[in-house]
Amino acid sequence: MQAIHPSARLPECPAPPSLDQLRQQLRALVLPLGFSGFWYQGIPHHARQAYRTPCRSQLFTPAALRRPVASLASSSQVQALQRLYLGRVARQDPNFEAALELASPYHYRLDAEVAPQATRLFHNHGVCEVLSWPLPCFGQSAWSGRFTLLSDRTAPLGEPPQLEQTLRLGQALLLESHRHLFNPYRHSRLFNPTAIEVLKMAASGFHNHEIADRLHITVRGVEYHMESLRKKLGAANRANLIHIAHQLELF
Repeated sequence: MQAIHPSARLPECPAPPSLDQLRQQLRALVLPLGFSGFWYQGIPHHARQAYRTPCRSQLFTPAALRRPVASLASSSQVQALQRLYLGRVARQDPNFEAALELASPYHYRLDAEVAPQATRLFHNHGVCEVLSWPLPCFGQSAWSGRFTLLSDRTAPLGEPPQLEQTLRLGQALLLESHRHLFNPYRHSRLFNPTAIEVLKMAASGFHNHEIADRLHITVRGVEYHMESLRKKLGAANRANLIHIAHQLELF
């Protein structure tokens, strides 16, 4: 049997594609189907209900759902349009709430009588049609991905053949190496970073006093973070909290 020389190196695994590389790949996928741009975003499954009937105790308030988080735009111009839409128009636009329904695709109604501000904004940016296309994420029951597709063509596109398959491929490329970036539950505004560290250590089997020592906080501080997370996630107890955190892929 031939010995391996000490200086021999194992082949290095290729680095995962960057977001810029993925952005270019996705643009190349949707452009032939008639879409000049897009943004992709992770959306919690209960988003429409939370938006329609908000309450103070919920994780995703209407304002939180209108933030451009857990998302990727096809270009800097589309990113600017997304921010303008979410920041200034979405609150008054009935299309925004309708697109939070993740059961099926939704064609925005760009009509001056139905949605005057959205119609004006998109038309001023050369967008004639907007199509929201939700996609389930493999192994995830709490959130889905959603493409918001933009077309500059004046003739209606409808739903081009192979669109579903193409978007599934695009989502798979994004989530293969950057899944955590699109998980809406991992957005830093929802949970205190220290609380997530506390929960991560609790899930690893550490006791409260051990967590306190390692994170240089008090035991009462550990208890506070655990109780805060339990209430936010509606968990019955510590074990249930850890189970929910794993389901939501919080760490």
